[in-house]
Amino acid sequence: MTTVITKRLGYLAAAERLLRALGPVEYCPDQRPETVRRHLAGARIVLATKGVTIDGDALDAAPGLRVVAAPTAGFDWIDITAATARGIPVIANTGAAADAVAEFTLGTVLALTRRIVAADRELRGGADWAAVRDRYSRADLRIGGDLTTSTVAIVGLGHIGRKVAQKLAVLRPATLIGYDPFLPAAHAAELGVELCADLLDCVRRADVLLLHVPLTARTAGLVGAEVLAALPPRALLVNCSRGEVVDEPALVEALESGRIAGAALDVFAEEPLPVDSPLRRLDNVILTPHIAGVTAQSDETRAREIGERVLAAAAGTRPVGLVNPEVWDNRRPFDGPLEPK
Repeated sequence: MTTVITKRLGYLAAAERLLRALGPVEYCPDQRPETVRRHLAGARIVLATKGVTIDGDALDAAPGLRVVAAPTAGFDWIDITAATARGIPVIANTGAAADAVAEFTLGTVLALTRRIVAADRELRGGADWAAVRDRYSRADLRIGGDLTTSTVAIVGLGHIGRKVAQKLAVLRPATLIGYDPFLPAAHAAELGVELCADLLDCVRRADVLLLHVPLTARTAGLVGAEVLAALPPRALLVNCSRGEVVDEPALVEALESGRIAGAALDVFAEEPLPVDSPLRRLDNVILTPHIAGVTAQSDETRAREIGERVLAAAAGTRPVGLVNPEVWDNRRPFDGPLEPK
């Protein structure tokens, strides 16, 4: 039973060790579509890394494929509709790095509200100590404020959003609100989150807006000009979900015009972030290179978790993180022929 990993990434070594219990593990030497299709020809399992599209053509090149797995919580590079039509379960690594992303989110919230990164930049840049201290000790001149007097809004209360809510409770924001059309209000209440009826209602009240939604057709461009216009001028935006969730040109305009006070972005519509991106020149923005979920511990956890989820599926146990549960009872058997159903 051959497993194909579409890109060699160091942290996946633990997953590879687990998956070798099922048979050989191969890596695609490059990520060109024709190379990926060629390697999938004899695969039963594919571990599909970010940036390598698994679409209908790729699936059709793999008549023996029994499961597609993403080693991350995101899976927008996998065509779920195409996999479902072919009876192939798709497994995502949802929840595996939730603590790491939640902690990173809290770090960026504090860095923004207390202006830590901005003050560091100025002091390191040679600015006068007294002048910097004066600017950053006068809240009327710069962004900043206490969380204990702020309303924090979480958009998306899945695995990560719920962890963020739990950890935020320690910082005791004045009000914790959220928007998630799939979460019952009673579950939100258990987290100490007041659930808003709609996104704009949530946004209008937010001093700090945190985004923790997956990238889907529904969430692409979710935070556009209308949502940004609804934010209070003092508001701060933190995006540790997917870059495409935010309309970047609209965000740049809102930041440049002072429509909102600042942002922290770990994800971008185009990665790597282009050197000429206007986001790079804005001093009210914290930029990080998609590292919210990356720690030594979380990498090991993610690799082990996705390996265990695939092993469960191969053994006939419905795995955690199943994206298209409707195919599970009618899936192709692992020991069946290479021809599709």
